Amino acid sequence: MLAFLFISFLLLLLIGLDLFSAMGAASLLYLLATQTGDMPLPLTLIPQQLIGGVDSFPLLAVPMFLLAGELMTRGGVTARLVNFAGVLVGHIRGGLAQVSIVTNVIMAGMSGSAVADAASTGSVLIPGMVKRGYTPEYAAAVIAAAACIGPIIPPSLMFVVLGSMVNVSVGQLFAAGIIPGLLMALAMMAVVYRQALKKGLPVEPRATLPGFWKATREALLALGMPVIILGAILSGIATPTEASVVAVVYALVLGVFVYREIKPGQLVGIFSTVAMTSASVMVTVAAAQLFGWITTAEGLGRILGSLLVQVSQEPWVFLLIVNVVLLALGTLMEPIPVMILTVPILYPVASQLGIDPVHFGVVIVLNLMIGSLSPPVGINIFVTAAMAKVPVMRVAHQSLGFIWILIAVLLLITYVPEFVLWIPQWLFR
Repeated sequence: MLAFLFISFLLLLLIGLDLFSAMGAASLLYLLATQTGDMPLPLTLIPQQLIGGVDSFPLLAVPMFLLAGELMTRGGVTARLVNFAGVLVGHIRGGLAQVSIVTNVIMAGMSGSAVADAASTGSVLIPGMVKRGYTPEYAAAVIAAAACIGPIIPPSLMFVVLGSMVNVSVGQLFAAGIIPGLLMALAMMAVVYRQALKKGLPVEPRATLPGFWKATREALLALGMPVIILGAILSGIATPTEASVVAVVYALVLGVFVYREIKPGQLVGIFSTVAMTSASVMVTVAAAQLFGWITTAEGLGRILGSLLVQVSQEPWVFLLIVNVVLLALGTLMEPIPVMILTVPILYPVASQLGIDPVHFGVVIVLNLMIGSLSPPVGINIFVTAAMAKVPVMRVAHQSLGFIWILIAVLLLITYVPEFVLWIPQWLFR
């Protein structure tokens, strides 16, 4: 019956159904097929599992952080952060490309979404880079790669979803992402520096002291947002869900009352956009809960666990297999659906092998972020290619240098877990 479930699921995907529709329909077909057996499963499982999949306090953070990100983009926060990053690193070889990476590091502490970061920073920086002589495809590739930092440095929507799925502390996952996210940024800045020397990319003038203070003063309130969010979460004052509400209020106050770039009449459109995006995430999570319950009941985790143990009982071999599989899946599907499908299967095996659940969560998310840079489904390059008005494959080609360095960071954090676990162990001891 497990084979019937997956064959149905794959066939439904091939005929063009969305992921949540394919998971839901395959689950329904499976339950209908069991009605003729000796132990039929009640169809009431469907609404129970669908509701149970989204009936989670941590998941409330998803629409809140999405809303905070949209308010920041519309409210002028992004433009001020770009200016601030410019006075910090614009004079380094690679100028605006370096600014793109630093801006995404700062933005990562606010929105938690790679696509949101790519869209908000790309709208400002891609045209700016093209005007300064960067090719459109290279500008798009830099933004797509830099946006991968968003779901690693806290707060992270993917860590929220993952933590709610396998009952791992979201706060510890947030803390665990800090060092890997900074390593990603430093590695990509090194790549940009090398490419800038090779391609002769322009350098921005070094900021004067008055210019530095002006940019800092204008960005000061915006910079306070990640400090408040992360400070509240990591100090234990607020849960990630509570902090997400604080982020929304803070972004709303900045956009409407301080910077005055959001008019009250625009709020309905902002809320509608976020509601649609949130609904697409939540309906997938709900369908995955039903699908995952069936695979668990059929013993898929036990079957895969025994197969992997037969291959090797060494944790490093298991982690290598996971990296290869997730990197491949990440090129074919969007990150959250891949995580929803694989995490319930992989986590029991990782636990059996003694792999720390927080470390394993960061490894999974970084794998999927690298996949978002690779066609055919790499969502980051699709977003930035559309903004730069260039073919996706040209952006994908320019992304190769960033993909290789990110794989190097992935291997580093996979096999040196101290890079991931040091901060959570220090904060949550």
